[in-house]
Amino acid sequence: MGGEWVETTLGEVLTLQRGFDLPERERKPGPYPVIASTGSVGYHNHAKVRGPGVVIGRSGSLGGGQFISSDFWPLNTTLWVKDFKGNDKRFCYYLLKSLDLGRLNAGSGVPTLNRNHIHPLKVKFPTELDEQRAIARILGALDDKIELNRRMNETLEAMAQALFKSWFVDFDPVVVNAIKAGNPIPEKFAARAAHYRANPDALGLPEDILRLFPARFVDSELGPIPEGWEVKQVREFAALKGGQQLSKKHIKDHGPVPVFGGAGIMGYTTISNATGFVITVGRVGAYCGQFFRHIGEAWINNNASLVRVHERKLGEWLYLALRNANIDVIKKGAAQPFVANSDIERLPILWPGINLASRLSEFVSKMRALQDHYVVESRTLAALRDTLLPKLISGELRVPDVEKILEDAV
Repeated sequence: MGGEWVETTLGEVLTLQRGFDLPERERKPGPYPVIASTGSVGYHNHAKVRGPGVVIGRSGSLGGGQFISSDFWPLNTTLWVKDFKGNDKRFCYYLLKSLDLGRLNAGSGVPTLNRNHIHPLKVKFPTELDEQRAIARILGALDDKIELNRRMNETLEAMAQALFKSWFVDFDPVVVNAIKAGNPIPEKFAARAAHYRANPDALGLPEDILRLFPARFVDSELGPIPEGWEVKQVREFAALKGGQQLSKKHIKDHGPVPVFGGAGIMGYTTISNATGFVITVGRVGAYCGQFFRHIGEAWINNNASLVRVHERKLGEWLYLALRNANIDVIKKGAAQPFVANSDIERLPILWPGINLASRLSEFVSKMRALQDHYVVESRTLAALRDTLLPKLISGELRVPDVEKILEDAV
């Protein structure tokens, strides 16, 4: 492999086309993703473009690149590749990602790309289709592994949420114990009781853990709760502190320290204002009241707050309890919603006692260890991909050399 590399214009490699209007009110439920400049924003029952396809941001968020495997609807804030001119589609995706298209901003207010300014760009690319595919395969393997890690972490998060819900929301172990003891079960949990009467072994908890749960329900301000459990406030387990604004020049796409904003990680930096078991909560805007966790150093930005846990061993339990708390009742502001730290500190949460909270944290910590491994691995792979991308696309590095580098990476 080692065909000819030619210098030509982007328009000779592919043709870009502006996307199509589709107001949200006109979208109907369906299987086809609706693609905006920043990613998928929903689904529709009709597709405008057959997949796989490639999309870049035209308005608002410029350039970048999205590879869409299925048929899709590109919105008018995007440019989509109408004609690949016989070239490999995924290679074209990486070619577009390698270009600094933001410098071609043609908008006076909202950043905008004009396809007529993009097509004349000079590019260097291999004419041999096999080499295009080999380059796309190498970069794609890295992206595929990153995507697999993301899906694995979603599964692990769902497992942690499901375990918490079973123990501390649906009270499945208490229902099972109450059935065994012949104690009354509140109407709220009648369906759970019917399920476990029909399937006595469905819960699958070891006896030593099942014995940690009571066998009776009592009334409380939160409704029926397990006997011996208490309704407490968040402030008995943690204190909240507002974040600090970090200049944009210190926030990068990669780095050792995540920067948490209202919607989670917004970038990376090299300094920190929090460390240890870090729980953050969005304080202002559309994402206020959403909680995120991290272990290690972090920077909490000014639109988020740090939830400082009093006891590290209760961290995972508290994080999941906050995720399940009713934050909507303390949100304020119509146009710009926000939550006050003092109101979060006064939120009622159900305390099951140190033994159960610690045991839950112990179980979940094992899942988190895997999640953290996948996160670190994905950051390493993303950095490797970003290093290789311009070198492979330009021909500075050739496929056989890179394959040797990646033998142990994927």
